[in-house]
Amino acid sequence: MKQLARIRLYVSTIRYLKTLQILYQIKSRIAGSWKAVMRAALQHRPVPEHRRIQILIPELDETDEYVKRFHPDTLFSGEVMLLHEKHALHWEVCEASHLWNYNLHYLEFLIPLAVKYKQSHDMRYLKKWRGIVSSWLRNGSKAPDAFEPYTISLRIPSLLICLELLGEDIGSGLENDIYASIYQQYRYLLHNQELALLANHYFENLKTIVICSVVFDEPRVYHKYFRLFVRQIYEQILPDGMHFERSIMYHKIILEGILRVTVTLRNSGYRADAGRLLPAVRAMADALYGLEHGFEKTPLFNDAGDNISKRAEQLLFASKKYGGWKKGRAETAFPYAGYYRLDNGSISLLFDCGEIGPAYMSGHSHNDCLSFELAVKGRSVFTNSGTGQYQGSRRQFFRSTPAHNTVMIDNREQSELWGEHRAGRRLLNTRAFVREKEVSGQFYSYEGDFFQRRMAWAGSELQITDYVRSCKKGICTARQFFHLAPGYHYQKKGHVIAVHSDSGIVAEIAVPRNMEIKIHTEGALTAFAGEFGKYEKKEVLETAIQFERSIRLYAAIKIAEA
Repeated sequence: MKQLARIRLYVSTIRYLKTLQILYQIKSRIAGSWKAVMRAALQHRPVPEHRRIQILIPELDETDEYVKRFHPDTLFSGEVMLLHEKHALHWEVCEASHLWNYNLHYLEFLIPLAVKYKQSHDMRYLKKWRGIVSSWLRNGSKAPDAFEPYTISLRIPSLLICLELLGEDIGSGLENDIYASIYQQYRYLLHNQELALLANHYFENLKTIVICSVVFDEPRVYHKYFRLFVRQIYEQILPDGMHFERSIMYHKIILEGILRVTVTLRNSGYRADAGRLLPAVRAMADALYGLEHGFEKTPLFNDAGDNISKRAEQLLFASKKYGGWKKGRAETAFPYAGYYRLDNGSISLLFDCGEIGPAYMSGHSHNDCLSFELAVKGRSVFTNSGTGQYQGSRRQFFRSTPAHNTVMIDNREQSELWGEHRAGRRLLNTRAFVREKEVSGQFYSYEGDFFQRRMAWAGSELQITDYVRSCKKGICTARQFFHLAPGYHYQKKGHVIAVHSDSGIVAEIAVPRNMEIKIHTEGALTAFAGEFGKYEKKEVLETAIQFERSIRLYAAIKIAEA
């Protein structure tokens, strides 16, 4: 039976893939030795003339917040800090996760080192930068993760940004070696794009190919891949401006990528093509402003964290300067992405009722339909659990229904999310609408359970009504979850539960007297990861009640004076 279930799981996952993805999955599994031969051959290929380009965006790359994220001074002790995890600087760290090793080979941590040198002219930073780059050129490029197309796609822009920051101080010999390596990586990428995955991975491949074709003045490559790049923008950016993987973190990463190409083209003789990217920049900036203002952090729907992408205010400033974006009225409905705002004075609420992602690439999806996040004066009070990791024992929890501020029946999930980045059967028939003081949404789970949630403001009280209908006969349990942000605590007084901060009561939650109440302060449910690799504890209120067939649930969150 287990074997049959496993087969069914794979079939239900594969059926959503594009034929192109399946063909390239097969190709990638049989092409290992061919890729090694190609890499070796490219090492002897003559490097054409190159030109310096302007790829740097100071408003993104030189901020104190960005520099401090990588703790550049730890490099002087032979260690590197990435994703809140520090290891000795080797080019293959076996005890670290696959994601951590990927981040190592992005070489993004070299940008803050170059910024520190530019700001201080302290030769220690330049010597350390030279030493690390030389080490990577000799040994790092041989590591298993080094020539993955995605790592190449992120590493090349990192190196080009550093070349622009450091200029002639790098030294002509090392600079020539870096350009030779970049050319080798670029030519390899031309033959190894991630067509088995598509989505944000393919976008990054195309972005870097376009930039490199400008650097090495290869117009035939440029025109072909710029067309593909624009085509992917039209496919991946939804009509409401949101990136189609429905992660606000990845939305910001893609916006940065388009800005990066815009800056490169504008300063390299392709101003008309740069202008073709501006509508996408403006649409994505509009969406980012509408989704994130009032939260002062990345809302944690689907895979998201605050230490991967640039901050929203930095991206919006860059969008204004390089993309002509103008701040207007913040949108409240993003129907294609499935996000809806329900603000009330200084209280910001974001509600999710949409598909888990594009059918053929839902690896970054979570079971978070009908979930919400709520902030008061920019400080989160109710939050989803975050992501934390892509590999590891907590991955499944962070993607699960109980990790979000939503409702479920028994232990049945909304969608069949499995492995690290796989999705089998999915929720169906999502529908939602928003009015001035009310938002509601509904869907069917992959097993057939029906869920409907209505949230409405009545003064400073948020009234929540859930209707659930089981697809199975017999006694079931309806469960609601309310996750507090770290720093807040619950205190139960009958069927009114107070939310406390250090400064006093922030909110009160009232539920019917027939509901069972649990306040979780320990255990897996209390895990929180607002940033990748950083784990904190939070408190979780769970309400539950048994029912047959269907039931309506009520809760009211009264916010103290905001």
